[in-house]
Formats: sequence, C-alpha cells, structure tokens
Amino acid sequence: MHRPRLIATMLALTLLGTGSTAAGVWSASAADGSGPTLTADVSRSTTGVNKTQFGDIVEDINHSVEGGLDANLVRNSTMKENGVSSWSAVTSGGGAGTIALDTTRPLNSANGNALKLSITANARGQRVGVANSGFYGIGLAPSTRYTTTFFARSDGPFRGGLTVDLESDTGTVYAKAPVHSVNSTWTKYSLTMTTAANTPVSTANRFVISADGVGAGSSLYFDVVTCQPPTYHDTGLRKDLMDKLAATRPGFFRIPGGNYLEGNTLSTRFDWKTTIGPIENRPGHQNDAWGYWSTDQAGIKSYLDMAEQTGSQPLLAVFAGYTLDHTVVPRDQLAPYVQDALDEIQYAIGSPHTTWGAKRAADGHPAPYDVRYVEIGNEDWFDGTGSYNSYRFPMFHDAIKAAYPQLQLVASASVSSRSVDVIDDHYYSGDTSYFTNAAHTYDGTSRNGPKHLVGEYATTNGSNDNPTGTLAGAISEAAFMTGMVRNADVVVGASYAPALADVNNFQWPTNEIAFDAAMSFGSPSYWVQHIFGNNTGDYVVSSSLTGADAAVNEVVTRTASGTVYVTVANPTNSPVTSQIRLNGTTSVRPNGTATVLTGDPNARNSITAPNTIAPTTAAFTASSSFAYTFPANSVVALKVNTSAPISPVLNVDRGLSLHVTTPGATDRSVAVAGGVGTTTAVTASSPDADKLGATFLLRPGLADPSCYSLESRANPGQYLSHQGDRITLGVSKRSATFCAVVGTSGTGVSFRAYDEPGRFLSYHDGGLRLNDSRCADSTFTIGEPWWRSDVAVPLGHSSWLSVSGDSLRHQNFVGKTAPITADSSVTDRQDATFNLVPGLADHSCYSFESVNFPGYYLRHYNFQVVLNRKDDSSLYAEDATFCATAGHNGKGVSWQAYAYEDHYLRQLGGTVYIGADGGPRVGDVAAGWVDDTSWQPAAPWAG
Repeated sequence: MHRPRLIATMLALTLLGTGSTAAGVWSASAADGSGPTLTADVSRSTTGVNKTQFGDIVEDINHSVEGGLDANLVRNSTMKENGVSSWSAVTSGGGAGTIALDTTRPLNSANGNALKLSITANARGQRVGVANSGFYGIGLAPSTRYTTTFFARSDGPFRGGLTVDLESDTGTVYAKAPVHSVNSTWTKYSLTMTTAANTPVSTANRFVISADGVGAGSSLYFDVVTCQPPTYHDTGLRKDLMDKLAATRPGFFRIPGGNYLEGNTLSTRFDWKTTIGPIENRPGHQNDAWGYWSTDQAGIKSYLDMAEQTGSQPLLAVFAGYTLDHTVVPRDQLAPYVQDALDEIQYAIGSPHTTWGAKRAADGHPAPYDVRYVEIGNEDWFDGTGSYNSYRFPMFHDAIKAAYPQLQLVASASVSSRSVDVIDDHYYSGDTSYFTNAAHTYDGTSRNGPKHLVGEYATTNGSNDNPTGTLAGAISEAAFMTGMVRNADVVVGASYAPALADVNNFQWPTNEIAFDAAMSFGSPSYWVQHIFGNNTGDYVVSSSLTGADAAVNEVVTRTASGTVYVTVANPTNSPVTSQIRLNGTTSVRPNGTATVLTGDPNARNSITAPNTIAPTTAAFTASSSFAYTFPANSVVALKVNTSAPISPVLNVDRGLSLHVTTPGATDRSVAVAGGVGTTTAVTASSPDADKLGATFLLRPGLADPSCYSLESRANPGQYLSHQGDRITLGVSKRSATFCAVVGTSGTGVSFRAYDEPGRFLSYHDGGLRLNDSRCADSTFTIGEPWWRSDVAVPLGHSSWLSVSGDSLRHQNFVGKTAPITADSSVTDRQDATFNLVPGLADHSCYSFESVNFPGYYLRHYNFQVVLNRKDDSSLYAEDATFCATAGHNGKGVSWQAYAYEDHYLRQLGGTVYIGADGGPRVGDVAAGWVDDTSWQPAAPWAG
C-alpha cells in the first residue's frame, strides 16, 4: 500500500474534480465578482454508492448489550456477577428472610449459581421475597406488557405460590402476576403482566418475586431470571434502541465488536459457541475488555438478527488468536481457532443441512443470514510479534477462502503475505477540526490495492457526565463522510463507534446513542448518521464547490430514478450562500426539501434534553440553478427530484485496469495474452510483463467518441475487439468500441458492444467473451493501471525542459530550474543531465539518477524535490520514483509522484516541488499548474 494521501484529485472513474477547492475564507464577493458555486452534473456517475456505505460497530461496551440491547431488565440474572449483587431481600408486615448464593444443586453444568431465599417468618399478611434493582433501575412505561421467565425450586415445607411484580422503589405496585405453586425440582416458569395506564415512565423501580404469607422455615431457589417488555421484531432486543439504529438506515453492523471480540485472555474472548441455544444453557463470561459480566443472553444470533431486521448486512468479525493482554496463539496451536471461525461462518450462512447451519435452524432461523464480509481479528496492529502477517491472517484467509470463496475478507492490520480484499482503518480524535481536515483522505488511495473499511471513527469530545459529543464534532464527522461517499469505489463502508452507551456507566467518552433503563436519545453524531442514511442516493455524481472556505465540504448523489441529494457540511461560523447548478437534467421539479442540522456548535443532547440538537425539514423551491444559504455550523441535505439519465463518466487518454467482480475471481484483471483478451491474477508483485498486459489506455471510442475503446498498453495501436463471442486485439472501429453503462447492482461499469447493443464484455471461465446479457460477470471496477506509466520514455541520459525553456537541474542538492546553454559550465550542464532508469519502486515508472553523482536520485522530501544518495528503504524508493503520463498541456510528459498519485513534478519560481492542483502548499497553487507540470525531453547537456 502507498502511504496515506493528504490532498488528491484522482478518482477511480473521472478526471472531473470533486470536493472543495481551497480559496481562503469565503466572503460575499469572490475575487471574480461571484460567490460560492456548487456545480453537479447529475447525469454523470463517478461511482456507485455501496449498500454498506454507513453502519455501526456494536460491541458490549458501556453496557450497550448487557443492560442495553439485551432487553432483559434483570441484572445478574444468573448470579455470576459478584455473587448476588443487584439482588436484595424484600420483607413487609413482619415477614423475615435472607438471601445468599447457593451452589449445592445447580440448574445445569452451564449455570451452577442460584439465588437462595431463606424464609424465617412469613404468615398471612406478611411478605418475604427477592428484589432486583436492574441496570441502574428498572425502566417502566404505561400500558406495557412484560414477559417474565425464571427457573425455581423449593425445599422444606414450602407448598405455596409466588407473586411476581414490578413496583416502585418505595413499594407502589404497577403490574403483577401469580405463580400458583413451586416444585422441589428445577422448573421453568413463564408469565406476563401489564402496567396500568397511569404508570409513570421512570427508572426508580424494582423487579420482585415474593412468597406472600407462606413458607416459613423453607427456602426458595432462583436462576436465569428474565423480564422483558415487547422487543424489536421479537428478537429479544430493546425496541427503542433498535428503532433509533434502524432509523439511520444502516448498511451494516460490525459485530460482535472489537475489544469485546478479543477479551483480555483466551478464556474471556467472545466464544460464540457458548452464546447459542437456550439461554439457560449459556454459561456467560466475564467481559474483562470493559469490566462487567456478560450473560450472553444476547449472543451471536442476536447480533445477526439485529442486522437482518434492520435490512442491513452483518459484517462478522472472527477471533484470530490475539488477546488484549498480548497473548498470541502459536502457529502450531492456531488450527482449532481457524476451525472455530469456519464453524461460526457456517452457523451464519451454512445450509440447514450442515452441522452448524442445523444448529442455527434449531435456534429458529433456518435461512442463512446475508453475510458478505468477514473480518479476521481486531486491531491486530497492536501485535508487535508480526504473527498476524506471518501466519495468523494467512491461515484464516486460506481456510475461509477455500470454503467460502464468495466472502470478502477484512484485514485488521497491514498484510503483505496474502492479497487483501479490505483493510480496516480506525480514526479517533478529540479535535473537532480533525475530520474536517481528513475529508480528502481517500481521494488519492490506490484503486488497485485493497478496499477500505473505516471500521471505527468518531470525534471523542464527550463529557464526564454525558457520553455523547457536540454538534461541532458531528459536523466534522459529516465532512469526513462526504469524502467517504465521494470515494465509495474504494471505501466500502464506515461504522461509527461506539453505537451505544448507558449514561450511568460508560467506558468510552463519546457514543452515538445514549440511554438509561427507561429512555434513550440520539447525539448530534446520531443525527448526522440519520441524515446521510436517509439522504444518499445510488450513485455519486460529478460535483465541485468553488469560492467557499476550504473547510466546507460537499458530496452529490442521486438515485436511479433521478432524485438528487446535495449534502454539505459547513463547520464555519458564517453562513454560506451558494449558487446550486444541476447540469445534465432535462427537468427539475420545484418541490425540493432541505434537512438541516444546526445550532450551538458546543451543544449536546441529554436524557433530560434529548432534542437540543435535532434536524428540521423544510420545503424550498428548486430548479436547475438556484441559490441556497447553508447556515453556520450546519449539515444540510437538499433533496431535488429531476429527470436525468445516468451513465458512468470515464477518464479518457489515461491508463487503467479492469477488475473482475465475479465472486471467487476478484483477484483477476482483464488482460491480453498472445493477441487474445483474457483475465489473469495481477498484484503489485507480479512480473512486469503481466502488469503491462493487464493495462489499457482508455481512448474515445473509435466509432463514436461518446463511447470508449481500450488500447492495449503492451500492444500500442491495438484495441480490445470482439469477433463473435471471442475477445481479441484488433483495429476495427466498430468492433473495438464499447459504451459504458452502470454495472449490475448499481456498482462498477459494464461495457456494451457498440455494434451489438444487447451484448456485453464479460468474464467467463478465467477468460473473456461477449455475453448476451448484463450480469455480475459483465461488471468490472476501474483501477489504476498496473503499468503505471501511460507513455514510454527512452531510458538513458536525457535533459528535461520546462515550458519556459529552463532545464531541470540540481543545485546544492535541491531540485531547481535554470537556463542552461552549450556555453554553461561543465558542472551546470552535468547538474542538468540525468540518467533515466527503471523506477526504484516500480519498473513501470522511472527514476532520475544524477550523472555527476552516480547513486544519487531526485526524490521528494516534505513535498520539495532534492537529490539524495540512494538507501535501501522502501520509503526512499517510492519517493524517488515517478510515472510518465501525457503532458498536462498536451505536450511532452508530466511526471506523477509514485506515492502520491495526485502530485506531479512541478517547477515554480525556479524551485521544483511535487505539487497538486490547488492544494494548500506553495507548490500547489492553481495558477500555471498545467504548464508548470509539463516537461519536454531534450538531448542531454552532458554525456
């Protein structure tokens, strides 16, 4: 992987700029007399938006599951959390009794602890029982039905019944139900009770089981006690929390979390097999990652149900042999954990006729879940032994790919030992400007490397008494989200973290949704997630914002039917009035809607003031060109209905690679071999010939310039063509022209034959052919060229001239330009002469070796170009490698920095930089960029 880019303009499918353009602080009148302008061509798609674009990581942190999503109101229901904590004896009317932990007659091997109630006095009119205080109270609501289950037995002379009730801490009963008798053997009891209409919404309540006036001198024993209100789609998950998560329309849930997956030790990891089946058979475990007991009554199936019931995908993480105390499972002991992961995947997606698929069916879900991504481990960059790259990831990767080739595997740390489908990136910062500044992080990311999952991100500015952040942090996150949507071809998804927190006990400072036992509220970050989830279309379209402060970020998307969403994050303290221009549409309906989140940037929501920061929606009059004012400190989504076709816009006269999207063949690229179109597996370490054969120059269509032709980089002047079903190299204009349409499921690109409009370039049995229908096999993604130089440049000694006629040279080991003539000194002529050699980092590019200092190469250092002696580091090799592209001014060569694809060798004021077009540095100024980055080869000044 290349290093992260800071500023970039290169997208996978387009040369048209997206995102903000730096212009200093915006004022009402820009230098050219116009204000900010946001322009979008709604008919031209740069990439498809992923179904998994936004989601959440859900792990048991902050009591987000135990006491949160798990709707059981009873805490310590199995008596394993510090003995009988959360339980107390309840007596009245002279009744007397005590409680204690009992292990003499266990319920079963999984649950051996019981709550013992010893009744010492209990006559008519008296009461003796046990009370549970819940998770910082028992949340009650009016007119609500509660279902209770528990296991109980009796000994001694007890022959009576029980009363189960929900009551205030002071004894006011809101609902109750009887149990007529209790046996001397363990028996499961189930009952329901309903609160009255005047029951207050509160947490100052308790759950009570009492023996009324009977049983003196005997004992009662209880285990696995539950009490639940109605749950979300009968999943056992707390309804108000799930309703809030579902309202953001998440694309995925990353489950079962991060540190919770690993545990501090091997014995306290998330052992999924102990979390399935009847809850009374689940032993639970100490959640030592976050400091409390987990009953695992919400187990792996609950996590999978959570995703399915919200219409999202489970992104399943499997334990990969590393724990938080830095235990690493040795290579020769890892195989059982690999098998455990395979079993877990089989439980999730296997046929009900498989071993673990049958157990899933027995748990009530015969159909497989929709798992498409599996993450191997969590934050394995903390493993300093190198085991993740050397054997842990490879062992899991190879076994899972062999059994389930359709799955995309996510690496939690950098890996070179295997080809990686997706890499997991995590970002946190307490600085509310951090994510605004990171909005362009993925603009220049390699399109040939792994995709990226932003598995965790958040502005961490919660307070000691409120586990949620401010509006300022949320707006900053929104800016980052615009960049992730613009780069949806490489960012497959992003999950805000963490999703949930109990306001009474939280271990992480800033969370999306907070709750107590009765109520919940969304943070400003929650509302940002809600805005994006409900106001993002199927395709990203070409857009640009000019004349506004660089901190203002935008993204424009649309649906297939023509609904356009313009989303803008304005973190500044000034409103921005911009002209909105929607090009490429035949009509725009006037009934637009604006969803606006704004307010005091330091404000946050709370249990008592849940809507201090919340979005509003209002109508506005839309057209193909209209003005709109984005308030200070705001996130705004404009929704406009248009009539516009949609087609991909591709980057002509530049190199590219085409990647197969067929499951099980995603490591293959379209290539030519022996004059025939085929596919082959290509990686960064492939032989030069393979890279060259899998690279094409995209040209305007030979038969129609609105379509495209694919010129073989290895065979200049030859184009991919079809002859019947066969794909070969040729020059026939009609058979070598293909028109681009959006790929299946709204992603990628399909290439329709120009002269046979019903047929498409398709992957077939390891090769290529023309297919009669558009399907997954005819969908490709666009990548960077494997052979990175678009033009061939002769090796050997040469000199290079800027547009002004000055020569590229080094002076005092710094890159400069200066006039050089035949009369210049020998030293000056030598300084302006370079030995052009194959790139030190990649032979498809070039490196400039000094003639008079052999072993010294031009490289960029801190964005300035210097002459340094070669060392053996990969950093030096990348910095000293430049790829040849057609000159930006239509002449000569532009030299692209290998490690920063949006930066080019540039002269400015006699000094040489690597510069981007319009970035923040000296060498990035937009004026003169095209000419200053174009170089003409010349005869060497020195031999």
